[in-house]
Amino acid sequence: MKPRLIALQNLLLGLTAAIGASVAQAQSGTPTFYADALPVFQKNCVVCHQPDGPDVGGISAPMSLMDYDQAKIWAPLIKNALVTGYMPPWGAHERHRGEFKDERYIEDSELALLINWVDGGALEGNPADAANHQGLVASSGDTSIPESGWWIGDPDLIVQFERPVTVPDELEDWQPTIQMPVPEGAHTSPRWISQAELDPGGPWVHHIVSSHMGVGVPGRGPFSYPEGWGVLMPEDPFITVNMHYHKTPGEGTAVQDLTRAGFVFYEDGDVIDHVVETNLLPHNGWTIPAGDSNYEVNNTHEIEEDIYLLSMGPHMHYRGKAMRYELEYPDGEREVLLWVPKYDFNWQFLYEYKEPKFIPAGSTMHMSWWFDNSEGNRWNPDPTADVVYGPETTDEMANARIYFAPTTPRGIVVGTEIPEDILDTARRADQRSRERANLLDLSQDDFDWLTEDSE
Repeated sequence: MKPRLIALQNLLLGLTAAIGASVAQAQSGTPTFYADALPVFQKNCVVCHQPDGPDVGGISAPMSLMDYDQAKIWAPLIKNALVTGYMPPWGAHERHRGEFKDERYIEDSELALLINWVDGGALEGNPADAANHQGLVASSGDTSIPESGWWIGDPDLIVQFERPVTVPDELEDWQPTIQMPVPEGAHTSPRWISQAELDPGGPWVHHIVSSHMGVGVPGRGPFSYPEGWGVLMPEDPFITVNMHYHKTPGEGTAVQDLTRAGFVFYEDGDVIDHVVETNLLPHNGWTIPAGDSNYEVNNTHEIEEDIYLLSMGPHMHYRGKAMRYELEYPDGEREVLLWVPKYDFNWQFLYEYKEPKFIPAGSTMHMSWWFDNSEGNRWNPDPTADVVYGPETTDEMANARIYFAPTTPRGIVVGTEIPEDILDTARRADQRSRERANLLDLSQDDFDWLTEDSE
C-alpha cells in the first residue's frame, strides 16, 4: 500500500476512534473537562486559579484550573474542597446570597457536575470544545487581574517600605509599625481615596492595618469605595502601617518582606457625600477554657446616629469557629446582618453590601463569636491551654469591624477647600497610630529590638 494511502487510513482510524470515544462519553453522560468542567471553573474559580495566578492578601492559588493536566492531578482534592465547602471560599451563609458584592457561591448543579467529572475519571474530552466557552470569566469574586499587576488597575500612587524588612529565624510573632515613604512630589496636597490595595510580601504577613488602606489579611482583595464614598489622605511624607508577621521559627526560616500599597484617587469635580469611618468593635475580658469546643462570646454596640453600613469584617484567630452580626431596631425587631457559620482564619473576607444599608439611630448591634479550643480543631496551636484576647496569632481575638458613614450628605467637591473637621480628623488618625507604637527604624541592621519586643 502506498505511504499516502497508509497515512490516510491511519487518519481515518484516528478520527473514528475519537468520534467513538465522544459518542461513548455522550451516551454514558460522563462529563469531560473541556465540554463541562472548564466552563464551571471559568465561572467560579479561574479568577484565582489561572496561570501565574494573582496574589490575594499574600496567598496565591497552587494550580491553574484552565489547564487540563493540572486539573486532573488535583481532581481528588478539588472534590474534597467542594464537598467540604472549603471552595469556593466565602464564609457567609447561603441566606445572604445576593446581598454582598463579589459573593462566591457555586450553584448546586455546578457542584454536582464537578463532582461527577471527578468521579467519572476526570476525562479530558475534546479540546475543541473549549472554543465554546471563550470570553466566559469568573463571576464570583473579582474579575481577572489587570496587566498592571494591581487589582485596582494603574494606581495613582504606589508606596512601599524604604527597604526590605527582615523577619529573622528566631522570630515567630512580631508586630512592628513601619512607615512607607511617599515619593517626593507624588503627593503634595490632600487627596480623596477611591480605591486602595495592600500587596503583602508573602503568606507570613498575618495582617496589615492602616488608617488609609483599611485592613489587609489573607484572602482579602482591595478596598473599593462606592461612588461618592471615600477616605481623605492628607499631604504626608509617610504612610504608616501596623504589620503583623507570623511564621514558624527555626534555622533557615528567615524571610524578607517588601509590602507595597497602591491608591486610586477621585478626580477634581467628583463629589464626596460620605466620608468613610471604621470601628473595630473589639471585645475582650474573657477566657476560653482548654478543650472547650463551642465557647461563646457576646457583645453589643449602640448606634447613636443614622448611618449607612457599608461593610463588615469579622476577625478571630485559629480557634475562631463562627461569627454573627445581628441588628435590633428601635422597635425591637431583629435582623441577622451577617452569619458566618464556618469561619476560616485563612479567608478573612470583608462583606460589603451591594447597596449601603440604612441603620436608624437607637438601633443596637448584637455580636456573637464562637470558638473551638478542643483537639478536634486541626488549627488549634494548643488545646490544653486556656486562651485570652491578645495580639499574637496563638492568642485569640473577637473583633467585629464595620465601615460606615453618617447619612447626611456632605457634598464635598473634590478639588475645592476641604472642611476643617474632616482634614483635622484625617491628619490626627495616622498620628495616633504612630504615637501608640515604636516605629521600626529601617536604617538599623541589628536586631537589638528583637529581645525587647519578644518579651
